[in-house]
Amino acid sequence: MSVKGMVVHFRRDLEDHEAERMTATLMMIKGVTKVSSVEAGYEDDLNRERVKRELLDKIHALLGED
Repeated sequence: MSVKGMVVHFRRDLEDHEAERMTATLMMIKGVTKVSSVEAGYEDDLNRERVKRELLDKIHALLGED
């Protein structure tokens, strides 16, 4: 098997200075030729809250709570 690239997701959104340090760190890895950022928007926050609510609803349903 051959791998062309990888996608990395962070647990939380990074501040600008954190993103710059992370980009520099990743570029130090042998074989890395490009690192690009994806900006977070309001849709990301809405989706996270929706998923959190859906998971909580499922947990409550499993536990038999109203």
